[in-house]
Amino acid sequence: MKFKEFRKYISKIDRLSICMKETLRYENYQFISEVPEKFDEYYLFGIGRIQSEFPVKQAFDEALKRGMEITDENSDSIIYAECLEIMLSETPRDDEE
Repeated sequence: MKFKEFRKYISKIDRLSICMKETLRYENYQFISEVPEKFDEYYLFGIGRIQSEFPVKQAFDEALKRGMEITDENSDSIIYAECLEIMLSETPRDDEE
C-alpha cells in the first residue's frame, strides 16, 4: 500500500514521525496535514508509537505534563513527545507482492 492511499486514515490530531526504512532518516510533523506530498509514492512499511523530538510549541501537552512553564523564550526548546511513527519504504513489503 502506498502512503497516499493510507494518508486519509491517519489521525488528524496526533504528531507524526515519518521514517524512511532504507536510511532510518526521519522528519517530524505536528499534524498529518503538514506531511508533504513527496512521501505519497513511498510504500507503507509499518506504524507504531514512539517518543521523538518536537519543539515545545508543537508539544504543549507534554510540556505541561512535565510542569514546564511555556514562554516565548522556551517555545522552540526541544522535548521528547509521543507520536505516531510511520515507516515508509522505496519498495513494497515482501508480503505485498
